[in-house]
Amino acid sequence: MIANARDFECAFTGQPADELHHPTGRNAAGRYLDPDFVLPTVRRQHNLEHQSWGPSYKETVVDDPDVLRLRRTGHLLIRLGEHRTGASVELPAAFAVALGLMLHQIADRSGEVS
Repeated sequence: MIANARDFECAFTGQPADELHHPTGRNAAGRYLDPDFVLPTVRRQHNLEHQSWGPSYKETVVDDPDVLRLRRTGHLLIRLGEHRTGASVELPAAFAVALGLMLHQIADRSGEVS
């Protein structure tokens, strides 16, 4: 788990990070969907990430939180790739672990029989 943003560089800019972004956001009750899944960012990039979600992402919160998780994570990865065109994207190992755990949880739930 990443506890302090200042221990890392911003994934978008490579500058010292000052905030932690929760890529999957919050559920309808206001709780983080994946509290340990965070990405170090500078404040400007953190704000831009939330602004870029737009209103279309809010409607999926109530219907299916797993769809919201996947959309927002995919959106983040697209933004990182577009922002760092021609360069590699360096992510903390804890981010990769949290991403893998989240994907496993979604896959496990999608395989459950109702």
